[in-house]
Amino acid sequence: MRDFRPNRRLVLAGAMALLALPGGARAQAGRRVVCAGADVTEIVADLAGAGVIQGVDTTSHIPPEVRNLPSIGYLRQISAEGILSLKPDLLIANRDLGPPNAIEQIRGAGVRIEIVDFPLNGEGMAAKVRHIGSILEREKQADTLAGTVAAAMTDLARRLDGVASRPRVGFIRGIDGGTPIAGGRMGLVDATYALAGGSNAFGDFTLFKPVSREVLAAAPPDFIVADGGSVESAGGAASFIDQLGLTSAFAGHQERLVAADLATLFAFGPSGAREITALARRLHPDRFVG
Repeated sequence: MRDFRPNRRLVLAGAMALLALPGGARAQAGRRVVCAGADVTEIVADLAGAGVIQGVDTTSHIPPEVRNLPSIGYLRQISAEGILSLKPDLLIANRDLGPPNAIEQIRGAGVRIEIVDFPLNGEGMAAKVRHIGSILEREKQADTLAGTVAAAMTDLARRLDGVASRPRVGFIRGIDGGTPIAGGRMGLVDATYALAGGSNAFGDFTLFKPVSREVLAAAPPDFIVADGGSVESAGGAASFIDQLGLTSAFAGHQERLVAADLATLFAFGPSGAREITALARRLHPDRFVG
């Protein structure tokens, strides 16, 4: 049998080429990352490229390339076996990662787990970017991205400074069998409304609850936030408003229905600054003149 003898000149050339790369790029060579949380996935892709990501949870949709990656399940109910089958060396997740036994199983298999938990505000969004940049050894890229996010949120806070009223905003997840499903008190939702200059119209319950058309019509929110896909599936804004029983309340004011990418709006990733600002423009258009 013929012995295989590597070409020493080629090996040395490859090694020198690798050493010539910036430190962060060398650190990415061979790295296999799994992401859990829409915010985390977007940041990792922005800083290191979607190519390092081996799998994502079901909340992750940005950038579009990650939608075709293997799924590790819902953020709060991840599959340890599914993650380990991807052979990652790093799992980066936000604070909602669970369940605990799955986390311990993954950690016990030798996978490094980084849980990202920062305040739900502009400063926290920028700090989150920098922290993930440190994990990935992409500090320079993270500083640039964090600066963009911080500038956007600072400008938003300046525009909304001293707002006298905070419109009541209702989150409708969808319509199930003709009954609207409303989103109540949730940290991400409440924080989003606060930053956009609004308040939660459904603050008297937590998580999700069916709310009848009659109840909505009797005390209509000032604005409705709904997933753009749900609005489109319903036949457009007018049809969706009618299915909520708000045709009379919103007559002549279809702009009070805000069709958004909820996975972005409530995720507090880099795109969140843009989506929160877009919501603020609807709630306080006078603050965005000029």
